[in-house]
Amino acid sequence: MRVWLAALLLLVPFCRPAWADNPFGLMVWPDNGGDVDIAAARAAALGVAWFRPPAAFVERWQVETDCPSCKSVGRVGLAVAITLRHGGRDWAPRRPSTPPTDPTQYAREVGFIVDAWRPALLVVENEENEPLSYSDGRVLDSWDSGGDTAQAYGRELRAACSVAHAHAIRCANGGLSSEAAAALTWVTLLDQGHPDIACDFAKHALYTEADPNAGAALCAYTTVAQIPPDKRARLLRNADKLLPIYRDAPIDLVNFHWYGHDATALAETASTLAALTGKPVMSNEIGQHPWDADPQSVRPLLRAAFAAGLKVAIWFSVDTGVATSLFDADGRLRPAGMEFAHQMSGRK
Repeated sequence: MRVWLAALLLLVPFCRPAWADNPFGLMVWPDNGGDVDIAAARAAALGVAWFRPPAAFVERWQVETDCPSCKSVGRVGLAVAITLRHGGRDWAPRRPSTPPTDPTQYAREVGFIVDAWRPALLVVENEENEPLSYSDGRVLDSWDSGGDTAQAYGRELRAACSVAHAHAIRCANGGLSSEAAAALTWVTLLDQGHPDIACDFAKHALYTEADPNAGAALCAYTTVAQIPPDKRARLLRNADKLLPIYRDAPIDLVNFHWYGHDATALAETASTLAALTGKPVMSNEIGQHPWDADPQSVRPLLRAAFAAGLKVAIWFSVDTGVATSLFDADGRLRPAGMEFAHQMSGRK
């Protein structure tokens, strides 16, 4: 599988994204509360088609304070992929989102946000498989009992998608975390009876900062039955419980996040998720960890996203504790940003 995918990726540098439907976008935010439209203009200058603004926190969202740049972002010619959160906080004291208790009120509030932003895509929550990002209030530290949370998330997803579709807008889940998406691919390869391919995938996709060779240890398992239940739960991080939700929900795209440096592993993961759900795939968050940020990985990852048929592929360009931006503090492109720009321009 890796040989075939690698050969396909070699052809992609000659396929300039602008010649086809451009799936690429940027998540680049202004510093210190600056204008979102300036950040969007910076993204547009790189030739992307999509822009991911800061998340809209549904229950406390106000158009006067939370959306001064809604209309101007659209004027720069970018399609907006807005992420909805409910009940959470991304800043101190950080807390996970929680399922809405009143679906009717929730749908009404989502409608206000849609009317203001006029997005092309509604993304419901963020890494809903992770207890620290989405929780029913009871499970914060474990992936062992996420079934109730998955069902609650499914109800929220259906409510938000009903609003999106009423406005002729596409809808997607919040995005499986990168670790969970990779683990799900590894487990699926084992389940399909391909232990050698699964081992190779694990080596390239399931590494950590503390242990670059962590994936190699998983080669000891040649069948799914051999994986200890607690280890499988830690690796999958509720992804297995959310799969039936994704299959049955009225979503148009299945969303996952990706922070691995291996382009072929990204393509394999996208193919696996499409097969498991029967739906097209996308990513509203492809990025690099600060400890794994080789600029030479950027263009192969973009090519892999294009070759794998991702309908939306948004690069996470924000400096955080776990991610790094394409731009420095003065707005200049870093080496990774130059690689991104070269790929978007079609230059070799």
